[in-house]
Amino acid sequence: MKPHTKNSLKFFSFFLFTFSFFLFPFSVFLQAQDVEWEKLFMHDAMGIWDESSELEDLKAENNEPGKYCACWLFDKDLTTAWVEGLEGDGIGEYVLIGQGNTLPGKIHINNGYQKTKSHYNKNSRPKTLKLNLYLAYQLPADVTEQGANFYCLPYSDSIFLELNDEMVTQVFEMPFNEERVASLKESGDLIFKKEFGEEITKRLDPNSDNDWYNEFYGYIIKLEISEVYKGSRWDDTCISDIWFSSEANKDEGISASDIIIEIFKQEDGNIYFSTTMQERVLLASPLDIEDEDDLVGGELDIVLIDVSSDKEWAQIDFLFSHEAYMRVEEVPFLYNIRLKKKVDKTLLNNYFSMYGFVEKNDKIFIDTDKGMFELEEILKKLLKD
Repeated sequence: MKPHTKNSLKFFSFFLFTFSFFLFPFSVFLQAQDVEWEKLFMHDAMGIWDESSELEDLKAENNEPGKYCACWLFDKDLTTAWVEGLEGDGIGEYVLIGQGNTLPGKIHINNGYQKTKSHYNKNSRPKTLKLNLYLAYQLPADVTEQGANFYCLPYSDSIFLELNDEMVTQVFEMPFNEERVASLKESGDLIFKKEFGEEITKRLDPNSDNDWYNEFYGYIIKLEISEVYKGSRWDDTCISDIWFSSEANKDEGISASDIIIEIFKQEDGNIYFSTTMQERVLLASPLDIEDEDDLVGGELDIVLIDVSSDKEWAQIDFLFSHEAYMRVEEVPFLYNIRLKKKVDKTLLNNYFSMYGFVEKNDKIFIDTDKGMFELEEILKKLLKD
């Protein structure tokens, strides 16, 4: 046999690469065909979710979520947590979180039970989480009073996240390859229609235009406890919060037609507001100061200081008490309530102190040690961001 030259080897390598590239979507399609549909039931209270277990709450009323339910992962309240209910460290216990039809770009995790430092240290918290991704489809009206059924195809690989043992928000890039996810969805759409097309036709009302129905729900992310940091007292493994973000999911606040009724503080220490259409919307929490590099630690208290007369703005102070130094440090912030947004200090000339709202010539100002700032002008700057 004639030996391969360097050029012939290059051509052969290029051919293999090119052939593999064009074969890849087809191989994913074949792989998806070989996978049996996994049927998942997801609760629809406070989001789309499910859990493998939760620590029993003897005080929970019938049909109400327990104190340690996975639904509390989504409230952005560090005084609540999902606590798995398995005997031992909870290895293999998991939560399922629905994402709709857009896969977010980042995962935010508050590890452990962050209600207090004592709660955090005494309970176990994940050291490693295994992530799996599912494409989720629905049949028409396949729902109950508690939730809905989903037919799911798995992304082929599991991804492992390594978490630090600290009371901060840890942020991870979404680890699933976008091209492979898109290829799996393309083949999943075809497979679902082929396998369930007749059943879909039977369930849809022939006298309706059926615009409400879309077989593709979106994505479901599974986070499974793989390894833990041991608690000093209990072996219950806890996570305080999980949420997702991307530019596409940017929170635009509440609509102009929704009237703000009241702004108030709750027993959990956070500041909320209610409108004619919504109740208990989170406005301010300890998460709001994580990007403030000049703030120092201590016991934290959040105080609602003042609300503008039109109920569109609030001054909220973060109080840090330092027992060792016998002092309280007060850091004020301006919030736009409708946008649910803390105003960056740079828009207010990097003020140090804030003295509440002032009305003058039918305009509303915020008074600071750097002068008074007209809120209408501040709003224009916020809307540009």
